[in-house]
Amino acid sequence: MSSSSSFTRINYDPQFKPVKSIYENRLRQFISSGGEYKDLNLPKFYDKARISLDQSHVKLRWYQVPFEKGSSPVSPDKRPPWKSIIEAAKKGELEFQDAHMGQAFGPSWSTTWFKVELSIPNEWVQSKDQLIFQFDCCNEGVVIDPETLVPATAFSGNGERTEYLLPKNEDGEYFFYIETGNNGMFGCGEGSTINPPDNNRTFQLKNADIVWPDWEARALYIDFWMLGDAARELPDDTFQKHQARQIANKCMDLFDPQDRSSVKKCREFLKKEYFDEFNGTERVYSHGDPDGFTSVYSIGNCHIDTAWLWPFAETKRKIVRSWASQCTLMDEYPEYQFAASQAQQFKWLLQEHPEFFKNVLVPKVQQSQFFPIGGSWVENDTNIPGGESLARQFFFGQRFFLKYFGIKSDIFWLPDTFGYSSQVPQLCQLSGITKFLTQKLSWNNINSFPHSTFNWAGIDGSQLLTHMPPGNTYTADSHFGDVLRTAKQNKSAEFYGAGLMLYGKGDGGGGPTREMLEKMRRIRSMSNKNGNVIPKLEVGTDVDEFYQDILKRTNQGNDLPTWSGELYFEFHRGTYTSQAQTKRLMRLAEIKLHDVEWIATKASILYPDEYKYPIAKINELWENVLLCQFHDVLPGSCIEIVYKYESTPLLEKVVKECEGLLEEVMTFLHENGSGKAQTLSTLTWLNSLHETEDDKVVAEEFHAKLQESKKLFIMSNGKLSVSVDRVTGAIVSIIDLSSGKEFIDLKHGRNKLGANQFVIFDDKPLSWQAWDTELYSVNQYKYLTKIEHVDVISASKKGVTIEVVVKVSEDCKINTKITLPAANPSTLEGSQINICTIVENWQAKNKFLKVEFPVNIRNEFASYETQFGVTKRPTHYNTSWDVAKFEVCQHKFADYSEFSKGVSILNNCKYGFSTHGNLMRLSLLRSPKAPDAHCDMGSHEISYAIFPHKGMLSADTVKLAHEFNYTDKYQLSVNLAKAFNNIINIKGDENVILSNIKRGEDDKGIKSEYALKTNENDTMVVRVYESLGGEATATLFSSLPIKSVEKIDNLELEVEELVTVKKNEKDIFEIPITLRPFEIASYRISF
Repeated sequence: MSSSSSFTRINYDPQFKPVKSIYENRLRQFISSGGEYKDLNLPKFYDKARISLDQSHVKLRWYQVPFEKGSSPVSPDKRPPWKSIIEAAKKGELEFQDAHMGQAFGPSWSTTWFKVELSIPNEWVQSKDQLIFQFDCCNEGVVIDPETLVPATAFSGNGERTEYLLPKNEDGEYFFYIETGNNGMFGCGEGSTINPPDNNRTFQLKNADIVWPDWEARALYIDFWMLGDAARELPDDTFQKHQARQIANKCMDLFDPQDRSSVKKCREFLKKEYFDEFNGTERVYSHGDPDGFTSVYSIGNCHIDTAWLWPFAETKRKIVRSWASQCTLMDEYPEYQFAASQAQQFKWLLQEHPEFFKNVLVPKVQQSQFFPIGGSWVENDTNIPGGESLARQFFFGQRFFLKYFGIKSDIFWLPDTFGYSSQVPQLCQLSGITKFLTQKLSWNNINSFPHSTFNWAGIDGSQLLTHMPPGNTYTADSHFGDVLRTAKQNKSAEFYGAGLMLYGKGDGGGGPTREMLEKMRRIRSMSNKNGNVIPKLEVGTDVDEFYQDILKRTNQGNDLPTWSGELYFEFHRGTYTSQAQTKRLMRLAEIKLHDVEWIATKASILYPDEYKYPIAKINELWENVLLCQFHDVLPGSCIEIVYKYESTPLLEKVVKECEGLLEEVMTFLHENGSGKAQTLSTLTWLNSLHETEDDKVVAEEFHAKLQESKKLFIMSNGKLSVSVDRVTGAIVSIIDLSSGKEFIDLKHGRNKLGANQFVIFDDKPLSWQAWDTELYSVNQYKYLTKIEHVDVISASKKGVTIEVVVKVSEDCKINTKITLPAANPSTLEGSQINICTIVENWQAKNKFLKVEFPVNIRNEFASYETQFGVTKRPTHYNTSWDVAKFEVCQHKFADYSEFSKGVSILNNCKYGFSTHGNLMRLSLLRSPKAPDAHCDMGSHEISYAIFPHKGMLSADTVKLAHEFNYTDKYQLSVNLAKAFNNIINIKGDENVILSNIKRGEDDKGIKSEYALKTNENDTMVVRVYESLGGEATATLFSSLPIKSVEKIDNLELEVEELVTVKKNEKDIFEIPITLRPFEIASYRISF
């Protein structure tokens, strides 16, 4: 054997196999700033020097904005404009006092200002190193330049985002302001962030330091952190995992806590062994294997809830804090790209900080680093808003983006909303949007949604290319594990192997941090060196490019699976009911706005010189309505001050101002009309009868009548016989008098008491009180059977009313009035039973009030009105997907029908419903105690109706539901009413509804803020939809001197087709239309 062999023949130095768990656990010691060995490991070298608040090098003085106890926490004086404070400070009008470490500031929701003066030691300045001011007052804050008023960066408090990189200067002297809001990133919750807030919290000053960092040591911290994560999180069967552990341990052995230069040696060693040569720079993204598959794309974002655990007023400050920080990061990291949604937030920024908007944000948009996205006014709920509201979300959102950025979004960005209506795809397509992103379905608590990338088709067939980030979050911290999960949890890998990682602090804003961007550079560097066992991460590809890659790799999306119908969220089902007052006002505001536009449009057309269409006020009111549809406000999951001081007063104001506009236009019309009055409705089918309500004559056989027996009150009207139990007050029988068919079933199922039977369920979800109601609660219930009285309170030929008073508790009772009106033989085959229920002093705790209707119907599905259509859902529990829908959303009606008959339940303000077996159940009131401890407490008035009918669901239900809600009638002279009706009318298939009219937004004469071009002609936009799911034809009639009719998109920008019109023998233009099932169509009539 050769003597030159390097292998030692005799072992004098035995080696052991490292114990994986011990060597892996050791790694955390090296970078931990706590524990026993901090001074013997890397944290010793994080700073070269540090000086804390000493009122010499670091001078900090504070001023508290007055905050009177018990006053509104959202009034403008609590958050005064920056300019007013700084100008007052310059004039010496404000008393700033010296601050000290540990000092407490508050109370909750107040504002504290700090003057900061820094004097940096000369040695630090001469080093030319980047220096830091570290500030942490455990609250939110922002650095403001005292001369330009431009924000530099924000502070999040409690150790998160606490550093301000000081601009380099020659003398080391700095002066700036910090405005702080005395709340955390997630509000002021007591004990838990989602508990009701503690309105007397204070926030302690923890840091006010100037720091001379050791940037090499801080870079090694990131290197080692990511290497340690690779050692912990890569699969055990990969060489790279074990190599990472060994290299990290060798790095620790190489480190010398007595020698700062060992930091550089450690970095060089790691770069040689595990990272590529471009580690820590943006160049990592242009290197590595060019043919390697990119499995993770990333985009920065900072989801800012427009209100949630904080009010709208605080969100306005969160926006500028968050986006200022991001614009600063863009200057430091050229690869960084950031997406932000919600046109409302951009508008607030424009109004409150116009210089920052125009001089900082807009250039970042132009440089393709800051991407306005989403296309909607807010990240809205899609379950509860009416159809026109959803259309206007996109209308105003897209037009704002076009006006201020010259772009519209083709991606609906809705990561955090609680379920997605079956009409969203069509409304998106009509608004220039072809793609969709959410991740919320990853929260499903029963079924795991089966796709990551797929086509989502709505009830009309319109589809959106949809991606759900496989990492199941929109607030990734860019950890190694976040990247790994995005790569490995892709449920659609057989079609498309990549996933989008949304990173950045969110919900309360904040967004990505330097640390996140540094971590991603390390992860890409490791991938470049070690191959795709470490996912190839891309930073610098925008969201649109990501979706284009999907299309390219999936045959333009044609190879992807399809999900049809609603994206039902199996969680947060209580949000269909929580905050009843807000939901009632929303329905009312939508209806009032509909009527304002309907009447004002016609008035402005008939009298173009005398009546000016109030476009500015209408758009302002729409913006307020759309704001309140944010996905925590309308669903009912905000803290109390949002409802008490903001959304409820705002919606009440919308209703009041709509009524003022209606009074104004009707006064004008009365002044221009004379003669006999005629009742006018904004529902076209009601305007064919040319008489007032008083002129109606009902044949005697259809008069309302009352019979009494020992056990029953029996009401009848020639079409229905309705029996009410004199003891229980429940409706025990509804019979169709023409067929003899019974609609109530008391023989089967669990409710054998009757219809309009109130029931209280226990309502103690596992968590998220305002949001959730749980499956187990379905079988935890008690019927309310303590009846105080059942009496007939009116009986005439016009109607019979029976009052039932039900005791709920010692302090709460329900007064419900059941009315059978006289039948109207000329309009409908059937008749309806109207019910008005007042719940007096609802003071329950974790209870859920519902009303039940046991019906003699059997079918596998029930139908629920959604926006511009109907969604069908199962009435059985065959599969876990069926079980999950134990509580669902509906709008103005829910219908349960078999071939020969059915029952529709109409309502004027409710959204939660369920139908299973023979039982229909309308949800009325909840009583969660967090995050609003007083949610729904008080008295409530609710109207609903039972409409028994022949055959399956028909246009009768659709129209009756409209009539039950659009109750206002308007009196005009006969001649004027005729002219009004002739402006636009419709005839044809009964399932076609003419839903809305408005003036064209770009009409020259109305001067809309959102006009994007100029229509020289006057125009009217008419919206129609097919309501029941079948192809339909109809004809629009108009007396206008029509020049052209165009079928247009929802934004009133794109023309889908020119429509041929003709004049009939009455000199009326006829506009033929054909609609596919559930189609929404808009027509622009130029005249």
